[in-house]
Amino acid sequence: MPFSRLTALLAALLLAQRLPAQDTASAPPPPPSHPSNEPAPAAPAVQIDGLLQVWYLDGHTITNAHDTYRIRRADIKLSGVISPRVRWHISFDGAKALNLNKSTTVIGDSSALKDAAVDQRSRILQEASINVAILPSLRVDVGQQIIPLSYEGITGASQIETIERTMFIAERARGGGISDVRDLGAEARGSVVNGFVDYQIGVFNEFGDSQNSTDQNDQKATIGRVAFHLPYLSALQLGVSGGMEGGLPPQRHERAGGDAQFRNRWLTLRSEVMGARDGTLRRLGYYGLGAIRPISEIELVGRWDSWDPDLHNETGPVDAAEREIVGGASYFIEGGATRLAANIVRSTFPSGRVPSSTMLLLALQVVW
Repeated sequence: MPFSRLTALLAALLLAQRLPAQDTASAPPPPPSHPSNEPAPAAPAVQIDGLLQVWYLDGHTITNAHDTYRIRRADIKLSGVISPRVRWHISFDGAKALNLNKSTTVIGDSSALKDAAVDQRSRILQEASINVAILPSLRVDVGQQIIPLSYEGITGASQIETIERTMFIAERARGGGISDVRDLGAEARGSVVNGFVDYQIGVFNEFGDSQNSTDQNDQKATIGRVAFHLPYLSALQLGVSGGMEGGLPPQRHERAGGDAQFRNRWLTLRSEVMGARDGTLRRLGYYGLGAIRPISEIELVGRWDSWDPDLHNETGPVDAAEREIVGGASYFIEGGATRLAANIVRSTFPSGRVPSSTMLLLALQVVW
C-alpha cells in the first residue's frame, strides 16, 4: 500500500510538470520565409527591347531636308531562349520608308520607266538570327545580322555620342552605308586570350546589298573584325576590320579599316578610317571624335569627319568630297534611358562645287 501511494504521488508530480509546459510553449512556429529560399522567378519567354528616336532638323545638309520633324528610328527587338545554348533574335525598324528600285528605257528621244520593284532593304525587318553557343569562346550566329565592319558600325544607335553616325555610314545617298548594314549569312564570334581579343568573322550573301532577299550572284562576301584590349590599359581598344567579295573586276567589293578608342568614366577619344572598293570605284572615310562627361548626366561631344564617295572624280553632289564638323551636348534623364541631345552640323566641300551648309539637329531618344 505505501508503495502504491508513492507511485501515485510521483505520477501526479510528473503530470503537474508536463501540463504547465504544454500551456506555456506551444508547437514550434514554422521557419521564417526568406527570399533566398523562394524559387527565382522564371525568365520571360520573350524579351522585348526597343529604341525610339524623334528628330527635329533646322537648316540642311546635302542629304537632309529643311525644317522638319522626323521619326529616325523605331526599333523593336525580340529575343528568347530555346535552350541553355540556343537563343533567337528578331528586330524591326518601323521608321523605315519603303523604296522602289526603278529601271528605265529609251523610247525615241525620251526616257521612260521600264520596271519598278520594292527595294527589299527598305522593308522593316532588320535582324532575324539563331545563335548557338558551341564553346565558351565560340558562338555561331546564322541568319540576317549586322555585318562586322568598323567599331561604330557594330555599336547600337543609342550608344553613339553624336545624334547621327559618321558619314561613311550615314551618307547612304552618296555611296555611304559601308557599315551598320545587315545581310544574310553565318558568323562565328567570341573572345579568346582571357578576353583580351574579341573576334567576329562570317560569310554573307553581300555587303548589305541583299538584306531581306536572296543572293543575286554566286559569290559570297567574307567579312570580319578583330578587337584588341590591352592587359594593363583596359580603357584602350584597337580594332581592324575588312572584307572581300570576289568575281569579275566590275563586280568585286573590298573593305578595309581600323579603329582606336580610349574610354573611361569621364572621357572618350575615338578615331576610325574605312576604305572601300566597288568595282573600279574607290571610296574613303575617316573621323576623329572626343567626348567628355563632367557629370554622369551630361556629355559634350565634338567630331571632325571626312567622306569622299569617289576618290577619282569631283563633279558635283553625287561624288564631291565632304568635310563635316559636329559639336553638341546630350542630357541623360533617369540613368540614361531617356536622352535629349542637340548637335550643330557644319558641312563644307573642298572642291567648291557644292555650297557649304549648317544644320541644327535635335533628338529625343528613349531606350527600353
